[in-house]
Amino acid sequence: MRSVVKKVLDQYVLDPGGIHGVRHWARVLENGRRLAEASGASVKVVELFAVFHDACRRNDWRDPEHGPRGAALARSLRGDVFDLDEAEFKDIVTACTFHTRGRCEGTATVRTCWDADRLDLGRVGVQPDPQRLCTEAARTPVLLDWASNRGFEEWTAPWLASEWGIHLE
Repeated sequence: MRSVVKKVLDQYVLDPGGIHGVRHWARVLENGRRLAEASGASVKVVELFAVFHDACRRNDWRDPEHGPRGAALARSLRGDVFDLDEAEFKDIVTACTFHTRGRCEGTATVRTCWDADRLDLGRVGVQPDPQRLCTEAARTPVLLDWASNRGFEEWTAPWLASEWGIHLE
């Protein structure tokens, strides 16, 4: 994953420490890994989604095309810094492209990716609505509370250094 993160950060135009930056990606990754245990999602796709879904934002506000741009970035790096089979690749493209559209239709992997991102809304003061989550696991009160209360917790700082080789100030 370090090589993926490095390539993504090489083209990332926002503050890596901002609300859509690497701390958010790390929380989405952790959310996704926990959800995948229950949903049966592809952990590899969930991990890649965490990095690609907001990788091509041009601003932290309204940017409706950032998901499709993230999917295009994934397409451009496939075979270079990561490999997926066709079904998994279709899932990463779908998950990135439509992650802000409020959908819940898709494979277990796509739905897990979307919930992993939605569970991090607490970082901007929004409590995720269980009716807008796609997986049973994401709707459980224990997981909802755990994810929603993490916001900008400092746990990500050592994690980013050890897992991705990133040091934020």
